[in-house]
Amino acid sequence: MSLHNPQKSPTHRLRHGRLCVAALASAALGLGCDTGSHGKDASPTTSQHLAQVSVRLDYPSGSAPAVSVLAFRAEAIDLASSDVLGAVDPLVAPAPDSACELRDVAGSARALRTQGGAVNLEELGGVSLQVPSGEALRPAPRVYPPLADVVGGVIAEAGPLDLGQVPDTFTLAVSTKSDEPATLELAVPAAPSVSDSSEVPLDARTSMSIKGDLVLRVSGPPRTFLEIRPFGAPSAIACAVTSGGWVVVPHDLLAKLVASAGRAPVSFEAVWRESRLLPAGSETTRVSFEARSSAVLELRP
Repeated sequence: MSLHNPQKSPTHRLRHGRLCVAALASAALGLGCDTGSHGKDASPTTSQHLAQVSVRLDYPSGSAPAVSVLAFRAEAIDLASSDVLGAVDPLVAPAPDSACELRDVAGSARALRTQGGAVNLEELGGVSLQVPSGEALRPAPRVYPPLADVVGGVIAEAGPLDLGQVPDTFTLAVSTKSDEPATLELAVPAAPSVSDSSEVPLDARTSMSIKGDLVLRVSGPPRTFLEIRPFGAPSAIACAVTSGGWVVVPHDLLAKLVASAGRAPVSFEAVWRESRLLPAGSETTRVSFEARSSAVLELRP
């Protein structure tokens, strides 16, 4: 299990604690560490092996920006390679095509279990991320909490590491069988953010009324979208952003979210993510780079 700074908010710890998120998703599934059948007796339709590195840059309100790294090899059974990270890390979900939708936090793992698939994890060693101070984040092995009996094994993770200054780029290195590692420069985008209808940043507020639809403005690079995540809740809201940056979150979705979350603090998060392939000798590694800003508020009915 990841170690966390006890002085940081619960939502901050959840964002950074990828293994904690997986454990919460497992609890949401209500399946724990069940080792029963995957629900399909036939042989797997597909089985493929892949390597994945995920770099997350967090901008939590009230705390310093921080970076973390997740790395693993995986055998994916009956699952597309592009969907494996989302099954392993419940914080990773694609932007909706339009409007807003209520999502099941454990939806990817639940769907995988239903279709009889599985993800078997192994540590991916030899990964490092160069940070501005001259340090390098080097992921260390952790046992991944079994998720709905379909995702389990060992991963490697490092961070979160607080940053005094956010750099223009990070340098990711992945070891190869040759003497030289494969490297990739990750250009850091402008920090995404969320504001209210008056364009006041949400981190300047402590609560928000949801008596009607909620009008927000999201700024950030192209493909930035909005997520609304109560701490520990089984559901979250995801919204696409219009060309002008505006988002209208329907009252009925907010009411359903609050009903499932109770009085838990709610994190409003602007999320940007890109994915690319890094040839690393005979093995190709899929790299995900994400920037995520957040403001934690209380929602008032």
